[in-house]
Amino acid sequence: MKKSLILKIVLGSIFLILLLYNFKIANDYKYEAGGDPWDYIHLGLTLAKTGNYGHLNASRDSLLEDFKLGQINTKNYSFTNSTAFRPPVWPLIISGIFLIFGYNLTYIIIFKFLLHSLGLYIFYKTLKLLKLQEAVIIAASFLYGISPAWQLYSRVFLSEPITLFFITLWLYLLIRFARNKSGFLPQAVVGGVLILSHPYYILLPFSIWMVLYLKKEVKLKIFILSSLICASIVSTWIIRNLVILETNEIVLTTSSGAVLAKGWNPKVSEEHTNTQGDLADEELVLLDYEYDRRKNYGEVERMQLYKNATIHFIKSNLDLIFPIISQKLLSAFNPFPETEKPGILETGRWLFQFFALLALLYILIFTRNKLIYSLAIGLILSTVGITILTYSGFRFRMPQVGLELLFIAFVINDMIKKMTGFTSSQSLK
Repeated sequence: MKKSLILKIVLGSIFLILLLYNFKIANDYKYEAGGDPWDYIHLGLTLAKTGNYGHLNASRDSLLEDFKLGQINTKNYSFTNSTAFRPPVWPLIISGIFLIFGYNLTYIIIFKFLLHSLGLYIFYKTLKLLKLQEAVIIAASFLYGISPAWQLYSRVFLSEPITLFFITLWLYLLIRFARNKSGFLPQAVVGGVLILSHPYYILLPFSIWMVLYLKKEVKLKIFILSSLICASIVSTWIIRNLVILETNEIVLTTSSGAVLAKGWNPKVSEEHTNTQGDLADEELVLLDYEYDRRKNYGEVERMQLYKNATIHFIKSNLDLIFPIISQKLLSAFNPFPETEKPGILETGRWLFQFFALLALLYILIFTRNKLIYSLAIGLILSTVGITILTYSGFRFRMPQVGLELLFIAFVINDMIKKMTGFTSSQSLK
């Protein structure tokens, strides 16, 4: 039996055991969904039951009880209001699962774990495209499958694991296009879907396409067409928001106002951390801002209020701009937790991110591979841009696990090649 086959069987068995273990935890606690994870379930349920993207006139507790009793399908719920507070891709997928398979939260968990398995296969195929050594490909694919960050967020209904899949798929399609010089359309479309999965990555496709063009890995026509197609995919959601929310504002998510305010307020330079990036309260920017405090602001109005208040804060506190930017950027690239996060998975996460940072530095200094170099520079540029605009953190970084693992695998493969080449040359003397 080949050594590679034995390695696949051993690591595959470990992956399967950990997958089942995380599935059990996710399934055991599925009725305790709250906060951001519950928002996605609620949006998906509303869309499935009413055909509208918004909220039902029912409390979280009552809906979870209906899920427990299996009464969601037989009950009628009234629609209250439309929203754009969350990006649409994950709620759309959830609604599809409900409509096709039934109103059971376990089906969503099954889908997530099957999707991760598919993402693992796509990541494996991506490394194959890069022609890395088989042992490196198998080991890196195994690490992708058991990623501590994925394990942490696979147990809740957040959009990060879904975004990880779309980044993985986009990378595969992009690298395949770069290698074959044909079939650019799929990667451009998936780039738009990626942004609608998690707006934190709104700059990532454009940054990488731009660097690929500058490094002469793609033509100007491809750069422009990919950007236009990606933007057109995103614009469908923006147009929906213009019409449904009856606003003249360009709205990707109405949460952008609060996110902006959390990234720009008096406490950011002292309290922002990579483990609790949104620790600062968005209401802080309103303390010294004049507005009608008696008015009941709608969703879009509140978004605009936060944006205006944030701009006012920046203009009124020019001396804080550099400290805030410095703190956020240092935090964004710091692999170590800036506030304590106990647990073996948290330890595994920062350890992985430490090696990812080392790999990134190696690529910037030593690699001559234009494709990998472009991916690295593109990731840096997009991270810098979105961090300055809003903020970063361990949770938001989770979906780029595939890209960071690709860097680690490439660097290890490159070092092995250089070491074996050195050893061979030495043996000839």
